[in-house]
Amino acid sequence: MKKKILSLCLVVALAATAVIGGTLAYFSDTDAQKNTFTTGKVAIDLWEDFGDNDAQGIEELIPATGSAQAGTLKNGIEKEVYVDNIGTEDAYVRVHIAVPAILDDGDPSFNAAANTLHWNFQNYGNKSWNWTATANAAGYDAKDWNFYTITIDDIKYNVYVATYETILKNGETTPNAIHQVYLDSKTTNENIEGIKNVLGDNWYIYVAAEGTQAAGFNNAYEALNTAFGDPTDSAYTSKIDWKTVSGKTWVDTEATVNP
Repeated sequence: MKKKILSLCLVVALAATAVIGGTLAYFSDTDAQKNTFTTGKVAIDLWEDFGDNDAQGIEELIPATGSAQAGTLKNGIEKEVYVDNIGTEDAYVRVHIAVPAILDDGDPSFNAAANTLHWNFQNYGNKSWNWTATANAAGYDAKDWNFYTITIDDIKYNVYVATYETILKNGETTPNAIHQVYLDSKTTNENIEGIKNVLGDNWYIYVAAEGTQAAGFNNAYEALNTAFGDPTDSAYTSKIDWKTVSGKTWVDTEATVNP
């Protein structure tokens, strides 16, 4: 199911008209120059293609088999997240993926093998999403993740920030930041019951996006951190209103979970 969800954009606009003239005198000539500044606008749309089994956006989680790295994964659920630039100005954008902490190992170890829920992402050559905290960081060492935590409805979430390092021009669309999620193959009924005690029957992942002007900045990190703050800063406070973000619901299954 394709759905547009919450996006935040910083609109940087300038509108002014100035007229410069000379003092009129006999046997003289004058020339007036009118300097006109037009308005610029940054605007983005965040889209999510989620699953294909239910029009209400409810998907059933079943432990995965096979390997995502080898391309043999089964029981993965489509979750494609991408951003459109619908404004008039070139923009830098980033997305925030909020995952319930009970499903995700998170900081400080970032041990994906310990996760109950996994998601897949990939680089796209020179047009890539970068999940680290600095421009053009090499690799994805745990200490470099662009990461913070929040609480929504008394539930702790680990939030991963992916920055699109390439300038997004008007009318352009990013590649997918993530493209699928899946339940760990080692998940058992006992694990599920423990998670339900915290999350209830429905589990949510929240996604939000931010965009700001590219003009005047050296890179995406400088632009976005200036506009919205640096998520790795201990004083960072997210400007996202998570209460209004469209989360997606997954209903876990009991019958097919590993005994």
